[in-house]
Amino acid sequence: MNDEELQQMYTNMTPDAQTHQLEVQPNVDAECGTYEGNVVKDKAIAFVAALSLTGLVVVYGTVDWNGDTGATYAAQYVAPRIIESVPQPPEHPHPFNQVGIQARSAAIYDINNERFLYAKSADTQRPLASLTKLMTALLVVESTDINKNIAISPNAIHTEGDSGLFANESWKLKDLVSFTMLTSSNDGADALATAVGSLWSSTPAVSDDTKVNSFVRKMNARAGELGLNETEYRNATGLDVSTGTTGALGSAADMSLLMAHIWENAPAAIAGTDEIAVLFTSEDGFVHEAENTNEHVYTVPGLMGSKTGYTDLAGGNLAIVYDAGLNHPIVVVVLGSTLEGRFDDVDTLVEATHEYVVSGWYEYEMVAGSTPRS
Repeated sequence: MNDEELQQMYTNMTPDAQTHQLEVQPNVDAECGTYEGNVVKDKAIAFVAALSLTGLVVVYGTVDWNGDTGATYAAQYVAPRIIESVPQPPEHPHPFNQVGIQARSAAIYDINNERFLYAKSADTQRPLASLTKLMTALLVVESTDINKNIAISPNAIHTEGDSGLFANESWKLKDLVSFTMLTSSNDGADALATAVGSLWSSTPAVSDDTKVNSFVRKMNARAGELGLNETEYRNATGLDVSTGTTGALGSAADMSLLMAHIWENAPAAIAGTDEIAVLFTSEDGFVHEAENTNEHVYTVPGLMGSKTGYTDLAGGNLAIVYDAGLNHPIVVVVLGSTLEGRFDDVDTLVEATHEYVVSGWYEYEMVAGSTPRS
């Protein structure tokens, strides 16, 4: 190959070529071991080979290295084009470096790509408060026919917090799940736990407390199956057991994975939680107006589901799943914020996520890899 042909070959090589092959003719006499190489040429070869081994690029083309001109073109044309093909970070500052939130823990999880985009103390165990009801609803939806009817347990009515349910009132199970999640009803959660917990009781004559305890054991078993290693439940509501004992513990990362699992596999568990208010009519004809405990339902574009939580021990918690655009579901979780601060925190993280996507950082870190900000 003459110099003109070699130059033309390099001119035709494009940075976005998918695969490149490099064949190098050795200049070492096999018999006597005499070195007849060229320093520039050999450095260029080493440079290309090193980048190929890292997986950044692989060069395709057959190169005849006879002559110094070939080595010169390699140094001048191949190496710069390889460098240009390596992803470069956007000039715009990283959006997650700019956020400030009140929450002690937080996580943003990309469901489609199964990766965390942001994390703040995301693996730290914290009180869950009513985020507990995410598992309560999931277990109900997974364990029984949600189109059947159940009666509200009289014992459940005595659970802290009155959401307007009546003892022995008949409800379609799926409606009671939505009502409970929308209003964060504690008596609704215990009614669900009592009804479904009876499935795992050895005899129908056992007490309601025994049924609830069976249900809570299943909640913990299900958490283990889902790999929620920082999560443990003591009741089905998330209410503090005492002044120093919380009803459930978990991490922001765990709650992100749980919300993702619900959205992909059991969306009925959070049905209606994207609405500001819903009217429910029980099978007995009683009408119940359910107002969403998430005050910022309409501030998150594409909201598909949410769950609030608040107790003295937990502070303010909030978990949402929303569509960031073109069927791109994202989960945002904050734990240990304040009663009002949890909503502002989620709004801040949603806005930062939008900026992260449109600024090019999302695409860059998908290729280059990243460590979530903390």
